[in-house]
Amino acid sequence: MKTISLVPALSFILLVLAQVMVFNHLHILGGINPMLYLLFFFVYRFESNQTVLIVLAFLLGFSIDFLSQSGGAHAIATLTIGFLRPLIIRYAFGVTMETPQSYFSDTRTLNKLIYLLLLVLLHHGLYFTLVYFSWEAHFLISKNTLLTSIFSLILIGITLSFYPNKK
Repeated sequence: MKTISLVPALSFILLVLAQVMVFNHLHILGGINPMLYLLFFFVYRFESNQTVLIVLAFLLGFSIDFLSQSGGAHAIATLTIGFLRPLIIRYAFGVTMETPQSYFSDTRTLNKLIYLLLLVLLHHGLYFTLVYFSWEAHFLISKNTLLTSIFSLILIGITLSFYPNKK
């Protein structure tokens, strides 16, 4: 019987609460809310069960949507990220190279940065496309995706520095 790691479970709960209670109320430069809850995809181990991750990704997005009273864009964006995460890992860390067990156990900084960038940009691009859902809003979608991604990446990078380095 496998034991459930306490770090992902605790991270899930804390990230949902932090996003809804703190980061949804930050309005940087007039309306940018960094999305720290994406940190869950970095804490969740690479070799863990993909089906469980997809369910947790949906629950994460659904929880944010439910508690924020938003229309479901978080759930769709996180579900998509949960589904595409193995492809993003293979692209970021290379198909021929050995994939690390977790984000923290790898020493390749450039690969970790590519993984972080792809995950955040894909999520935010999909999220804002769903929020605005209009051809006329392509500039607004691009602007919000870029600015929110920058602030989310900074916040996620700072938060990741507090996690213990596991080798």
